[in-house]
Amino acid sequence: MGRFADLIAGDADEAAFGALRAAERIGRPLANKDCIDGLEHVLGRTVARRAPGRKKAVAEAEQPGLF
Repeated sequence: MGRFADLIAGDADEAAFGALRAAERIGRPLANKDCIDGLEHVLGRTVARRAPGRKKAVAEAEQPGLF
C-alpha cells in the first residue's frame, strides 16, 4: 500500500483506498499474514479470520477440572 500519509492525503489510487474502507467494516486488520501472526503473538489472541459458525464442544475429558 505504500505510505499511509499518501493514502489519506489523496495521492493513492482509488483501489487502495477502497480496500482500506472495506476493511473498516470487518473489524480485522488489513495486513499480510506475517503481520497478523505477529499481532496475534503480541496480543495473545486470534485476530485472523476464522471459520464461521459455532465451534465444536470440547469433550469433558479434555477440559481441565476445577478440583
